Amino acid sequence: MNGVQLLALDIDGTLAFRGHEVLPRTREALHRASGEGIEVVIATGRRYRTTRYVIDAVGLDLRCVCLGGALVKQADGETLAEHRYDSERARAVIEILREAGQAAIVQRDSVAGGADFVIDGGPVWNGWTSTYMEGNQQFSDWRRDLPADKIAEALVIGAFATKAELDQAAAEMHRRFPAALATVITPVPAHVGPPGGFYLEVANASACKWKGLRKLAAHLDIAHSKICAVGDEVNDLTMIQGAGFGVAMANGHPDVIDAADHVTGRHDADGVADLIDGILSAR
Repeated sequence: MNGVQLLALDIDGTLAFRGHEVLPRTREALHRASGEGIEVVIATGRRYRTTRYVIDAVGLDLRCVCLGGALVKQADGETLAEHRYDSERARAVIEILREAGQAAIVQRDSVAGGADFVIDGGPVWNGWTSTYMEGNQQFSDWRRDLPADKIAEALVIGAFATKAELDQAAAEMHRRFPAALATVITPVPAHVGPPGGFYLEVANASACKWKGLRKLAAHLDIAHSKICAVGDEVNDLTMIQGAGFGVAMANGHPDVIDAADHVTGRHDADGVADLIDGILSAR
């Protein structure tokens, strides 16, 4: 833990509690870390708007890596870097999801204006997709046939369904585009929809949380060995393995715990605060 200059935190299952909340002790620890000169950064699969809810709960101006690494934002919301899809490949991913009976959710950078995601209105929406849309109507759009201009803005494409359905769709994507796509399937957070659902995140293979963090670290002139990355799910693996010090939450996926240099407490029991206490005491 000695010498940490950048602390990268996942949100769901790591920093946030019950959706967008941050526990008081964790919030206080983050302020202490920032006051000691540690660059606190968010690294999440969320889009920027919902990432802002948690940043506001922390009460600090934080830079962030969003959409699993496809979008990097400065503290003032300015886009530092983005990694868009090739339009042909994006269209193919959407078609594979349609063949599986699932509606694609096209995530985009809201700084371009309008909705920060677009839902394919062709397939019948399942309960998770409907819940997602109902909770985000003012920030979304849906189209019976997704037009070329919306597909050209795609940073990440996602879908909600059962684990088995998404496994099958992901397998077909990898069959058609070997080594070109990165797919991650994670449980639907409780604040997004009913239990039993999963979310498939499909991005360019060249986009991941670690690559987004590397861009940010280069901008800040911070060595990779001075980065501490913290997460709980499989989409956190690249940054936990790449950082100088990788940390898993006690509530994390077994693969994440196995890959980490250190395991801290649970997200709902101030595990991040415990980690920060250790980092600061080692300085």
